[in-house]
Amino acid sequence: MNEMGQEQQEHTWDLIAKKITGEATTDELKELEELLRAHPELFYPLTMIADFWNSSNPGDRRQALETEQALDRHLDRIKALGMDLDAEKGDETRVTANEDRRSWRLLLITPLVLLTLVTVLLFYRSSPPQPPVATPAGNAKEISEVVTHNGSRTNLLLPDGTRVWLNAGSRLTYEKTYGLQSREVNLTGEALFDVAHNATRPFVIHAAHVDIRVLGTRFNVKSYPTDRTTETTLLKGSIEVSIKARPDEKIILKPNEKLVIANDDSALHRRNPAVYKPQMTESLVNIRKPAYDSKTGINIETSWVDDRLIFQDEAFGNLAKDMERWYGVSIHFTKPGLEDLHFTGNFQKETIQQALEALNLTAPFTYTIHENQVTIYDK
Repeated sequence: MNEMGQEQQEHTWDLIAKKITGEATTDELKELEELLRAHPELFYPLTMIADFWNSSNPGDRRQALETEQALDRHLDRIKALGMDLDAEKGDETRVTANEDRRSWRLLLITPLVLLTLVTVLLFYRSSPPQPPVATPAGNAKEISEVVTHNGSRTNLLLPDGTRVWLNAGSRLTYEKTYGLQSREVNLTGEALFDVAHNATRPFVIHAAHVDIRVLGTRFNVKSYPTDRTTETTLLKGSIEVSIKARPDEKIILKPNEKLVIANDDSALHRRNPAVYKPQMTESLVNIRKPAYDSKTGINIETSWVDDRLIFQDEAFGNLAKDMERWYGVSIHFTKPGLEDLHFTGNFQKETIQQALEALNLTAPFTYTIHENQVTIYDK
């Protein structure tokens, strides 16, 4: 991969700043996407900056907005008086009011960008160096990594044209030679894949408990280490799922099917005839139909891509894990029985407090919120 020149780096960070502040045009967003495809190492710092910006103190954001508005008023007054914004430069290029506004908007985000970049650099410098993964021939592999933290989501375009939406608290890694000889990725967390068709190079996903092989299709994979199950939902096409605990078994999913596998390695390995029972397989490996929201008709498994958290008859304990990732909080139950409460709902723009208030309308519990710590009490 070619290294970026100084001018290209500055232009790229200019595009990133405009994307975060919502000022980027459609053409600029397309250009940024192409740059990120060519330089996947930028995904991590971009995610860090976006997360920091989205979670920054509202008071700081409001102060920046007020500063910008005051600047706009000042520039308007100058323009109304017919004053030259760059009179001292004589025949040199003059700066227009609109250009000046844009420069100031970028200056408003500059401290945020610099602070985040310093944080990223310090993280890399303070982290112990990781040994490279060696190929059979002994050559080190270069790995690209895209990470989303709790409370944030992102999407990316892989070099072969495959589109990936990455849910909160997830990590996707792949070799920088991806697409040249093979198409393999590693997933921790949840992602929706829209795979570009390539009959000669199957697309393979490696998750904690399963490997998934496809040629070209659209499907969702949910594989969080703390969840009790690994879920794969096929929307179109066909996929082949291999359970790592049972390498000889292959499961072919058809469109509108959902595969649920228990994340209990010891249970998945039970093949002793003396203890194995047919119904055990039914509970550990299960194929079912995906759930759809009764009001909107939206597929619940993939609703997160549209910034919706939809759930039906979901146990509070399971829902809490999704809410932790969705809102970037930590939820603690003071009594185990509270985790067994069941809820049905649809959250989109609600804050964590609004979401808890809505749940509280149908179940007896109380709660407290301290910074990003949520505690659930019995009522």
